[in-house]
Amino acid sequence: MERERASTNHEHGFSLLEVVVAVAVFSLGALAVLNVLGQGSLSTIADESRAVAAIVAENRLAEAMAQTEPPPSGVTRGSEIALSRSWDWEVRIGPSPQPRILRIDVSVQESGSKQVLASLASFRAAP
Repeated sequence: MERERASTNHEHGFSLLEVVVAVAVFSLGALAVLNVLGQGSLSTIADESRAVAAIVAENRLAEAMAQTEPPPSGVTRGSEIALSRSWDWEVRIGPSPQPRILRIDVSVQESGSKQVLASLASFRAAP
């Protein structure tokens, strides 16, 4: 009879230790997935900033290239609003290694930041 009781008292299931280990393993996996998703969204925001800065730079460069008279040498700074954000730009116009050709450099950064997000260079005929 005691043998029957001993065999009937065995309960099937997981011990507390097994459950704790399983929850810990699942938590580590879930944290890794959340980290990857978070990095993806941060990367998307950075890509958007670089894309808008490139558009601002292209606009500045197109403006310098579209003038009928070549722009004067020097540095011009300004800011503009694009996608509800403020962007600081700088246009540098100077000589190139070739005579009678100007080099135009444009750099753009988000207002309040020192990191240049876009920079372009082009050449055009000098005056």
